[in-house]
Amino acid sequence: MSMIDRSKPILVYLAAGVQGSAVVHAALRHGFKVRALVRDRRRATALSALDVELVEGDLRDAASLRAASAGVAHAVLQIPIGSQADMRIQTDNAISASLGSGVNSVVLKLASASRPAPCEEPSFVANAMIEEIVCASGLPFAIVRPTMYLDNLLKPSARTDIVIHGVFAPPIAEAQRIAWTSVDDCARAAVTLLERGITSGDHRIAGLESVDGNELVTRIGAGLDRRIAYRQQPLDEFERDVDVVMGPGTGRRVASKFRFFASHPEDADAMLAAPFTPQGGLEDFQPTGIEEWARQHRTHFLATEQAPSGGQG
Repeated sequence: MSMIDRSKPILVYLAAGVQGSAVVHAALRHGFKVRALVRDRRRATALSALDVELVEGDLRDAASLRAASAGVAHAVLQIPIGSQADMRIQTDNAISASLGSGVNSVVLKLASASRPAPCEEPSFVANAMIEEIVCASGLPFAIVRPTMYLDNLLKPSARTDIVIHGVFAPPIAEAQRIAWTSVDDCARAAVTLLERGITSGDHRIAGLESVDGNELVTRIGAGLDRRIAYRQQPLDEFERDVDVVMGPGTGRRVASKFRFFASHPEDADAMLAAPFTPQGGLEDFQPTGIEEWARQHRTHFLATEQAPSGGQG
């Protein structure tokens, strides 16, 4: 295990998004210089207040990524969910830019836990494709992937349901056990691996405990000091809600993973249920508990309580 050179900045992709900004904050806490890649600096006001170097670029524009990668030793790469063709182009562009600029290693943040064997579900196919492209490039890399994010509870529609109606209604069966993780924990894991020079391994980031739906809302309720009920949202209804917020057709793409979990419960358990176990480079990693996470985000929920007209999504 070798500590990395801190004299050069690390490049954080999708830095203005929820996951990317969490990586930026984690990297700053670890004392790294950060180059934050954003599509439009005018819309990255939260980042401009931090001690980071903002650079504009687009994953579809190879030249912009080469410019952003110049003088960078390491990168934390995440590819936005989209069509498989788009995701392939964007991954190719990012890896080509890294190789062309002499980037030493990448931490690859994938969107979900990996199914043990190949399957047709589009998001798992996309994860495997991204991993294959990076692997074939010869660029040293480590993978970080979550079970499922507690941060889904922070979406405006979910916050409104929890605070105003006392209900959390994800498209997941109440009986499904999940070792929920968080965006901040995954970011912290990615930066820890980078800091320790870990350039191999597939690191599954999970929570401290495996809980069903009722146990989840009990812990969230304890953190927020309120009673919350669990209700499974029908997948067709979930698809329609996603389409309203993100555009027609997006709902089917997002829901396909949940349909897979519903029809393959053994695979869902293998991917989601087991709590975090110590692993190479993360032997001392301490996940955040569910109740503690809720307490940390209490102000977000209280803001919803003070503005009950929050969006339905």
